[in-house]
Amino acid sequence: MCSHKKTADIEEHRDYLYKIVRLKFFFMHSWLEAHPEDSAQNVLRNRIDIYRKTDANPDWLNPPLIDWKNSAWQILEKDVLEAYVRYKDDIMAFEEEAFSVVKESIDGRLERDFKDDSVLKRYHCGAFRHDIYETDTNIAEFHIANPLRPYSIFDDPLYIPCSFLILMDHVQARYRAESIATASWLNSHPAWLNYFPEEWQSNMEPEIEDIGWGYGIWGQFINARGTFNDKLGDYFRLHRRFRYYPRYSKVSIPLMRQYLIDNFFSNSQNMKVKGF
Repeated sequence: MCSHKKTADIEEHRDYLYKIVRLKFFFMHSWLEAHPEDSAQNVLRNRIDIYRKTDANPDWLNPPLIDWKNSAWQILEKDVLEAYVRYKDDIMAFEEEAFSVVKESIDGRLERDFKDDSVLKRYHCGAFRHDIYETDTNIAEFHIANPLRPYSIFDDPLYIPCSFLILMDHVQARYRAESIATASWLNSHPAWLNYFPEEWQSNMEPEIEDIGWGYGIWGQFINARGTFNDKLGDYFRLHRRFRYYPRYSKVSIPLMRQYLIDNFFSNSQNMKVKGF
C-alpha cells in the first residue's frame, strides 16, 4: 500500500455530503417520474437518507429509530416536498432547490457527521459484521464496510478472505450457522465475486430494483478515502440507473472455507495481512 494516502479531511467530507445529497434529490425526482404510484414523502423518507445527514438528526449516523414528527425535520420535509410540487417537470431545478433547503442543516451537523465512527465500530470481523440472532440460525446474514480508510478492502488480497474466515468462525460458534448470505451492490461487482466459489454465483438472485436508503446500494458512491465516487455519480446522472444493483446470494460455510484456503492461503502462511 502507498504510504502517502490519507483519509478525507472535513472539507472533503463536506464536499461528499453535498454531492451525495444532490444525487439523492436527482434520484428522488427521477424515481417519481418512473414510479408515479409512489409518493414524494415515501421516497424522501425511505429511499434516500437525507434526514440522517442533517442537524434534524440528534442521534448517531444511523439512529435505531427516527421520529418523523421531529419539528426540525418537519420544516425541512415540508419545504422539500413543496419544491417537488413546484419543479415536478424540471429535475435540475428541483435538485437545486431541494439542496438549498437542507444545505444549512447539513453544515450544522457536518462536524458530528465527520467524527461519527459509530457504524464502523459495529464491524467486528474485519470488513464484516453479522446480524444478531436470538436463537441458532441456518443462514447468517452479514454486512460489509471499509474499516481500512484511506485504503480499500481490495488492496490487500488476503484482507477479505481473512475477514470471511473470522466471520464464519463467529457465526458457527454463536449460532451453529451452516451458510452465510448478503444482499449488496458488491454482488454485481467482478472484483468481489473473485472471493467466492461457484455456489455463490449459482445462488445469486436477480437485481433488487426496489431501492431503499441503505448502503447496500448507496455505498457504491463512497470511495476508499471516504469521498464521493464521481465516476459512479456521473453514471447515474447519465443513465438514471445505478451502475451496480444489489443482489442476494448465499454459500455454505464448509465450501466457502475450503475455497478460500485453496485459492488464497495455500502459499501465504507467513504473510502479514493489512488490517489485522
